[in-house]
Amino acid sequence: MTFVTVLLLHDKDKVYLKGKDKIVPPFRFGVEDVATKMWFHKLAYPGQCLTNSHLDIIFYYLRKKGKYAKEPKTESHWILGRLNIEERRMYMYNSLSTAMKDSAAIKACQPFAVLLPHFFALFDEFKKENKPVCLDPFEVVKVDGLPQQTSNDCGCFVASFAEYFIDMKPIPPIFDVEKHRDRLAVLFYKYARMKEVDFIDSEDEAPPKGPKKNLSKLSLDYVHNHRQFNS
Repeated sequence: MTFVTVLLLHDKDKVYLKGKDKIVPPFRFGVEDVATKMWFHKLAYPGQCLTNSHLDIIFYYLRKKGKYAKEPKTESHWILGRLNIEERRMYMYNSLSTAMKDSAAIKACQPFAVLLPHFFALFDEFKKENKPVCLDPFEVVKVDGLPQQTSNDCGCFVASFAEYFIDMKPIPPIFDVEKHRDRLAVLFYKYARMKEVDFIDSEDEAPPKGPKKNLSKLSLDYVHNHRQFNS
């Protein structure tokens, strides 16, 4: 990942020298291409807001390990919602927990809590689970005891919360967000290079040109095998 830090400028709004920010050819991920080094810089360094592109790509690979709905196209603050049909609850994971932020997050979850029971009834999901049809809204529950961000790191926290849950690991009350950012940036860069140099793809991505090695569920299973969570 040395390319992230070379040729840096002191101007925070202009991190790379002119013409040195491009990745040619672009790194090809499952949902979009990454054509700038700044994408990795924002992912790697604390205090940088993750964009729709970061969350789209991260959750694209997380969905290979678990079922997650697409993220809303907003960037002001990211939260994670987890639905438990058995308990009829939506659990809200918020890395910026204040009275105002929690109130806004719960309000954002309410439309899903109201509409999802109707969709489940429409598609007979209750019958598939041998449960009585109930159109009452799901309860929205705030998860307490979560690590809290001190800067613009909510996107990284959301991705980490989802990964901990998928791997059935407890979320520690405190963890080093810088290490989590570093891990994601390095592993996505290494994966992109493997795709480019060795023609390796995870099984359900569009096939690249030329022969390829099919490494099943590489993506975040590959990430899973190389990461160290703080506990």
